[in-house]
Amino acid sequence: MGDFAVHSIQSSEMRNAFLRHLLNDVKALERMLAEQQFEASPLRVGAEQELCVIDDDFTPSRGAPDILKRSTDPHLTSEIARYNLEINLDPFLLEGNVMRATHAHLNEQWDKTVALAKEQGKNLLLCGILPTINGHHLVPEFMSPQARYQVLNDIMRMVRGKSFYIQIQGVNELIAGLDSVLFEACNTSFQMHLQVPADDYVRQYNWAQQIAGPVLSASVNSPILFGRELWMETRIALFRQSLDMRTSFNHLREKQARVFFGNHWLENSVAELFKEHIARYPLLVSRPIEEDSLEALAQGKAPALRALRVHNGTVYTWNRPCYGRTNGKPHLRIENRYVPAGPSRIDEMANFTFWLGLMVGQPEEWHQFHQKEPFENAKDNFYRASRTGLESMMNWFGKETPADRLILDELLPMAEDGLRSIDLADDDRDYYLGVIADRVRNRATGARWQVRNFRALKKAFGIDHALLELTAGMHELQKDDQPVHDWPELRSGSIHPLPGGDHFVSSIMKTDIFTVQAMEPLSLVKAVMGWRTFRHLPVEDAEGNLVGMLTTKDLDRLDLEAIDIENTHVEDVMTTPLITVDRLHKLNDACALMKKHKIGSLPIVRENKMIGLITDTDCKNIGLW
Repeated sequence: MGDFAVHSIQSSEMRNAFLRHLLNDVKALERMLAEQQFEASPLRVGAEQELCVIDDDFTPSRGAPDILKRSTDPHLTSEIARYNLEINLDPFLLEGNVMRATHAHLNEQWDKTVALAKEQGKNLLLCGILPTINGHHLVPEFMSPQARYQVLNDIMRMVRGKSFYIQIQGVNELIAGLDSVLFEACNTSFQMHLQVPADDYVRQYNWAQQIAGPVLSASVNSPILFGRELWMETRIALFRQSLDMRTSFNHLREKQARVFFGNHWLENSVAELFKEHIARYPLLVSRPIEEDSLEALAQGKAPALRALRVHNGTVYTWNRPCYGRTNGKPHLRIENRYVPAGPSRIDEMANFTFWLGLMVGQPEEWHQFHQKEPFENAKDNFYRASRTGLESMMNWFGKETPADRLILDELLPMAEDGLRSIDLADDDRDYYLGVIADRVRNRATGARWQVRNFRALKKAFGIDHALLELTAGMHELQKDDQPVHDWPELRSGSIHPLPGGDHFVSSIMKTDIFTVQAMEPLSLVKAVMGWRTFRHLPVEDAEGNLVGMLTTKDLDRLDLEAIDIENTHVEDVMTTPLITVDRLHKLNDACALMKKHKIGSLPIVRENKMIGLITDTDCKNIGLW
């Protein structure tokens, strides 16, 4: 859970005071490590459930703050956008039926939050990236009213000095810019915590890095953003780029983004990680610090290390080191941040059990593996898994192995042995690891299910309505909390009827559109329209602005045999000015507009850039012509 009392650093005095506390916190941490003050047992596990709040039309809602206002439960807290919430689960002792107990606690908190949402006419959804999220959900009106997020947004914009920019290449490519950090709001995860003894932290943290690629490959659930198929776990690329404050000059210096996997194995202690984060990443925020950590130690108390934890909250490692206190005793944790939310709660608990089993099941002969194994292999595996999920090849101790075979043949047996070693209940172990085995054996990740159904729905309805159908289907199937490998395929139109007149044009518009430049010769245009039997060819200028339309009727009116088509340009014969609409124009009105003006196509534009096109044929197909 983040610290909500942070604010911008407004003076050198404020900065120096916070920095003094930060450096004292490091000294206090090192002293506690040297004096073995950290709790070594009993060990605990915990989790944080991020989720999406959606309206009845399955698009992002602005209602999360209203849900929070009606809640008196401290487990529920805000996130960066008004369509996100987070449930902070209680920690449980690492013993017996801990996974069933955690699952029951998650279900209880989930049901309570669903009930609160229903009172406000809202729904909840678990997904790595909400399929129906779009650019108009990333404007200031959708940012959480918590001051903490606005402070971070303002500071990061100031440091970056220009818009945030993402470019992700997958099956499709996405290039987009934004004047805020709200790209981050597209991501939701299931964050898993494991308490680790201080004297074993180096070994376990390095092992957490080593297994990250295989664990992620089996957990992917975020393949679609803005209607584009990108990575199997697009969150990894999106989160990194959404908070990247570097410039091209920084990249030349190999300066690291604030969201990162790491660059080397841990060598000495957890203090090494915190020191590197302080040295590498400038302070972004501050807060009043009442306690001097060194004085608290001198009085025999475990300090809060508040400054260290505030700074740590602005550095986003996929395996994050965490400091905390339980009943006045200090402890250390590893927080797994790369696993996405969903597809179902049972899938999340299976991911948790698999990761936990591997963490406690590292073979003794591999305890010092990092002394010989290149760190780059672990990092490469992580990004391979992000891109292609279970279809990835993993470099596992020098051997290239398919991710699914590695998991089934080596890692699942290792996780089973690990869970036996801590006396985890047999039924917990078999139940949750069985979900992983079935999912991997069938290559049935959440990402694969989404991609398969999205492609079928897109072919039937077009992109926008396909995204709505996909999201509605996920919401319905999540209700029974069944694992994704048992989810049925969505039948076209099984949840919502074909778009009607009260839907927006975005529900049927085509987005893969051939265009032509205004200065192109008619010879090229004639050939292209003949090759692809186009009836309408939008015309753009050099900056990508829509400036006209060329149709087969325009060409038919010309005597192409009598004019010099090599030296006659598109701009000389195109139709202009154009009738256009935006993506939220109602279909009824759009089809009526084409009828009234006797035109066969209608461009959908945003800021004079064409984002889609509907035709009279589209209107006929849905009975509006």
